[in-house]
Amino acid sequence: MNSNGGKPEPADPENAVRMLELELMRQRATRQQAGAPYRGLRAASFIFLFAIVLGALLTFYYVFVSGGLDEFRARNASKPTPSVTTP
Repeated sequence: MNSNGGKPEPADPENAVRMLELELMRQRATRQQAGAPYRGLRAASFIFLFAIVLGALLTFYYVFVSGGLDEFRARNASKPTPSVTTP
């Protein structure tokens, strides 16, 4: 009984192997073409992730290494307010 949808089975084993290889190559090519639209999205996501990491590193450098935190503290330093002193 033929279970492959009415296709005749080849009698030559080499021909069967050749047909199997062709079918596998066709399926592989179909899978590669199906994944192609997501390649650009994947590249854009990596670029976005790189930009986020670079921004975080630059912020860390500004705040902790170049003295940005000291400047912020100096601006917000508590200044003595004149108060009335009672004798």
